[in-house]
Amino acid sequence: MSGTPTQAPPTEAPLAALLAGAGAPRPAELLLGPLTGPARLPVADDGAGAPGRGLAVLFWRGGVHVLAYDRAEGGCPQCLCWFLTRQVTPRPAMPYGEPAPGDEPAPYGGPTPGGEPAPHAHEPAPNAAPPNTAPASPAAARAEALWRGLGPALQGVVVGLAARLLRDGHPAGALATVDRASGAVQSGQVPPRAGCPGCLPSAATTEVVFGAVPELLVKAKGTLRGRRPLPPTLVSDYVAPHALFREPLVDLDGPVPAAQVGLPLGNGDLEPGIGRSASFTASRRTAVLEGLERYTGFHFRPTEGIVEASLADLGARAVDPRTLGYHAEESYAREDFPFAPLGKDEVVRWVPVTPLGDGPARHLPEPALTWVRPPGARKPFFYDTSNGFALGQSPEEATLHGILEIVERDAFLLTWYRRLLLPELRLGPADRELRDLLERVEIVTGFRVRLFWAALDTGIPVVLALAQRASASGPCTFVSTGAGLHPRAAAESAVFEVAAILSAVVHSFEENRERALRLAEDFRLVRTMADHSLLGALPTSREWFDFLDTPDRPELSLAEATASSPVAATLDGDLDEVRARIEAVGAHVYVADVTTPELRWRGLECTRTFVPGFLPMTFGHDTRRLVGLPRLDDARLPYESLLPPGQTPADLPPHPFP
Repeated sequence: MSGTPTQAPPTEAPLAALLAGAGAPRPAELLLGPLTGPARLPVADDGAGAPGRGLAVLFWRGGVHVLAYDRAEGGCPQCLCWFLTRQVTPRPAMPYGEPAPGDEPAPYGGPTPGGEPAPHAHEPAPNAAPPNTAPASPAAARAEALWRGLGPALQGVVVGLAARLLRDGHPAGALATVDRASGAVQSGQVPPRAGCPGCLPSAATTEVVFGAVPELLVKAKGTLRGRRPLPPTLVSDYVAPHALFREPLVDLDGPVPAAQVGLPLGNGDLEPGIGRSASFTASRRTAVLEGLERYTGFHFRPTEGIVEASLADLGARAVDPRTLGYHAEESYAREDFPFAPLGKDEVVRWVPVTPLGDGPARHLPEPALTWVRPPGARKPFFYDTSNGFALGQSPEEATLHGILEIVERDAFLLTWYRRLLLPELRLGPADRELRDLLERVEIVTGFRVRLFWAALDTGIPVVLALAQRASASGPCTFVSTGAGLHPRAAAESAVFEVAAILSAVVHSFEENRERALRLAEDFRLVRTMADHSLLGALPTSREWFDFLDTPDRPELSLAEATASSPVAATLDGDLDEVRARIEAVGAHVYVADVTTPELRWRGLECTRTFVPGFLPMTFGHDTRRLVGLPRLDDARLPYESLLPPGQTPADLPPHPFP
């Protein structure tokens, strides 16, 4: 059976007649049948229909999905089919042992009941009758059988819902799902899907247009987010059987409220989006936003402004990928290494990136834009993660948070690889809420959390949280960081992060003990983010953190740190401040727009920020990116390095960042 809607003769269009009787506007397109292969029913073209508005009645696993859609706006039957069925992402370019390849979903969302992939939605199905011919196809016959099997009562419910969706001005993608067993009806809206073959294509450029309207730039009090609230339906819009994520998981046993959504990967694993905050409501919202950020990284594909050239051709107009951090030459020389550097005269695709501040647009090699390797593409230049990806309701908001993530990770890695003697933060009377949070973590977990000031040469506030307990056999050390322009908020973020990860590892440590011991014997086995935390938690790894615990170390009060960290009233003002601080250390910021239709649907923007020279976070000891980053050795940092003489960063054990 073909997945392409098949034309049905007039005698097989009972739904059209019922809709006309209900007084609904005539749809431009009418589909009826199984979710993966409906029939296209004839619709009289007398000019009285709803322009562009289609209607689909689709049967799937005990439910009847009634969908009003517009292919120009997204949320079409193919979008719905993909979300309900396979929901598979392309394979990320990961080091050994990471998610295996997964087939991209068939254009109509998955295999047909016969197991064959569905043809492209706007291509003729093999052996299908041409439009407006009389013989009924098997798909049309099955559609009529499914419709008749509903019975008069459910038919009436479906027709009433269809008429309402067409008649009452509902947005594209409006969905009503009828449970065939109970007759219960659930409403929702299908998001548009990036790359859906059933929707009209839209241009995707990486150039960023700054200059959002003032209402998006005025900050909510005490935050680095815009004052305009997020849509109140944000979680329900994206968490549903017909949307991107399933119901979030929540951690009821940990010291802080945490939630998680999962993005399905090709091998059945879930790429997590995690939220940790002061309430489960906020954590669910944060988890969805992080999940959307990850989704964008997997699914954004630029279509505009692409240039095919070599690095030599572009010259100063290019962002040299070596300045983003390369692997060691001996790693690239290995036959089994999944990454390859850019050749001197190699021609690749480049996309425009926008400089923050004055200056012409530059070009970035497309393989460095996201961490996904499209089918048939060259090897990626290096192992990559979500460094610099961030969401907001304006490009300014998204970019600000992308920069803060880059600064945070750069500060942590410089601290780790140069063994920096950071000042310990001292809490005062104004820090009661933060002190209470630290006490709660210690009571629930047994770990004492200490805070260190990791604002380095840029002066942008970064706080490092070190959680430790005395343990001869169980996990005993964890670390995390937080960044922001409000030092107290940065400290709170670091505590939430370290509390959540230590809670997760403590609960699973015994079952992973043997693996942890193998990691300690051979650092080459450290390949995933979880491996880094697990290895760092071992009692035998505790000495790695001694540089943070030296006697007579400097101290800094959180009140002093806060007084020296002024913030602006608007997001663009804050963005100017962090740009100036980064330029003061000789670096520059470039930004790419990677927003997909799924995000734009709810007024969200996603950008990816690049700061050449800053250290990128990676996971896997063999996939560290330490080459081409002079600041690893030469940056003038405000704190003493305790790196022993004769040692280099490459000699140190794997970082413990969670």
